[in-house]
Amino acid sequence: MRSKFQFMSISLLRITALIAAILWMPVAGLFAQDSLDARFGSIPDSLYSMQSPADNPDAPYIITNKELDVSFRETEQSIVAVLEHHVRKKVFEDSVREASVVAIPYYFDNNMEHVVNIQAYTHLPSGERIPVEDGDIRTININSRYNVKEFTMPQVQEGAILEYRYVIQRRYIEELPDFFLGHQVPTAATKLTITYPEYLRYQPFVEDYNGKIDHDFVYTDTSSVPKVFTIPQPKPIVTERWMAYNIPAVEDEAFMSSMDDYRAKIKFLLSEFGIPRQQLENSWEVVVARIREKTNPWWAIRSNNVAEARGDSIASAMEAQPPEAIQDSIFKFVNQKVNYSGEHRPYSLSRDRGVIAGQPSDQAAINQTLISMLHGAGIDANPVLVSTRPSGQINMDFPSFYQFDSQLVQSKINGETHLMDASFAHSQPGLIRVDAFNGRGLVMGQDSFEWIDLKPEKSNFDIQVAIDAQLQSNGTLVGKVNAQQGGYPAQFIRQQRADGNSDADILKRVLFDGYPQMSVDSVQISNIDSYNEPIAIAAQFEIENYATSFTDGLKFRPMIVGYQRENPFKDKSRQHPITLDAPEHLDLLYEIDLPSGFRAPENRQNKILRFPGAEFRETYDTSSGALKYEYQIDISQKNFSTDFFSQLYKLYERWVQLSNTAWLIEN
Repeated sequence: MRSKFQFMSISLLRITALIAAILWMPVAGLFAQDSLDARFGSIPDSLYSMQSPADNPDAPYIITNKELDVSFRETEQSIVAVLEHHVRKKVFEDSVREASVVAIPYYFDNNMEHVVNIQAYTHLPSGERIPVEDGDIRTININSRYNVKEFTMPQVQEGAILEYRYVIQRRYIEELPDFFLGHQVPTAATKLTITYPEYLRYQPFVEDYNGKIDHDFVYTDTSSVPKVFTIPQPKPIVTERWMAYNIPAVEDEAFMSSMDDYRAKIKFLLSEFGIPRQQLENSWEVVVARIREKTNPWWAIRSNNVAEARGDSIASAMEAQPPEAIQDSIFKFVNQKVNYSGEHRPYSLSRDRGVIAGQPSDQAAINQTLISMLHGAGIDANPVLVSTRPSGQINMDFPSFYQFDSQLVQSKINGETHLMDASFAHSQPGLIRVDAFNGRGLVMGQDSFEWIDLKPEKSNFDIQVAIDAQLQSNGTLVGKVNAQQGGYPAQFIRQQRADGNSDADILKRVLFDGYPQMSVDSVQISNIDSYNEPIAIAAQFEIENYATSFTDGLKFRPMIVGYQRENPFKDKSRQHPITLDAPEHLDLLYEIDLPSGFRAPENRQNKILRFPGAEFRETYDTSSGALKYEYQIDISQKNFSTDFFSQLYKLYERWVQLSNTAWLIEN
């Protein structure tokens, strides 16, 4: 459920000037009042006697109260949002760590947010109250934007009430942090209030929640002026409230894009500002205009003269080569030169000299250097702003720069587009990190922008394996393996080689990781430096006692490599859409000669399981007395609706069955 609203033509880019003017006007009611319903430190007896919810009796704890009061005040000629949080939890199972660990994320970059006045107590059933000491609160850096204040509630036991409050002071008021109604445990009651100054209002967006929300306004008259119609009366203080109750838990399921994509929440965009208030234009056009004014990646791209000259030099040396080959060469140059610091950003002011020199650099600086080099080679390229999977997918109905946390590169050659990330070690054009392969991206041209669906053509799991072996009467399996791996598996192999692992160790790790007793010989790994070709692996191998000997024959497991021991979907039901890491292509071909006098298993039927976006095919041929069979899994997309969950579950379940089954090879 999302609210829609219309805007007039005043843009958010004018807010700074308006704030400066308003701060010289007399403004009343800017300071928050303590209006929390649940008084901090005073625990009613009803909470101690509360039982686990009937509809979720296994919940280790519940959130009994979650309250947020938002108000505004002046400081240093700016307007600050003051967000007062108050949370209570009732513990039913004290062994669950999530109940006792409190993490408060805040946006520290550019001093946007500060956390102050943290207070926390564990209220024991005996009535004793145990405080969290200031020295127990630690600050943890999450990434270049966010820190977390973290502490552990003391002496947590079954039946305890955990209570904490804190204040976030926020300098950026064009939007407010998301107020989450839903969590991984049930929430009994939530309340959010915003006490408005005269000059601003917010527009709420309710997402992923179809339950009832009580929404109203409270008008508080603070005037001491006699109520005579001839005497001007000050305007009342306006408080907007949202209240919701009995909010169910959000289940954490395998292959979710992000938990935050499905948690019930209320988002807020500034919709009116000024005296008198005027409606603001909030749109992606305004967001892009703000990016160009405040955080423009093109500032660095246009100034990267060293990188541009290096790109021109590489292109001149490859004048007879097609543009794709030049692009590959430039990408490889950057990819091998850089020293990725681990920070991902949507833009960076760092310049090309440090990036090319191998100084620790963030992702945006690296990709901006790549763009400059491609421009030097005459190749059209632009930054692409994206949101990584931990941050959730882009909400198109909520235009905000702060949805972006990462940067990729898109190039165009002869009408074909290529998506890439030079900070991703041992990658190539078309191969980006799994975390960045997340929905949509905003292509930031120098004078235009467009949205694209992220479809990097080489970002997949592409594995082909052929095994030609002989099964001996004592159960030993001897033979040769030939494999080709592309996409993420190829990147992993290149990383393993760069880390100094031997070819034999790499072979065992990527194909035979479940056989510590095996031996290998004549291992060859090819195309390590030929990024446009799949990595080729060839080797001789021997696995002692692969088959188990019985009086009437041998027990033989048909899925020698490429096995799936457990279904990644733990449950047979599903609440949320499925987001796999990437498309997957697996082709396993086996030709197994049997020992003299042994017969192949009978009644092996060819099967196929097919539905839109996926197919599992198994074929068998035992007519010659030997075993010849093939398993092909082709999952051509990464996103599936819940309508296809049962079929996807069956596909993986069949994969697991074949991985754990055994055939009787009779003698």
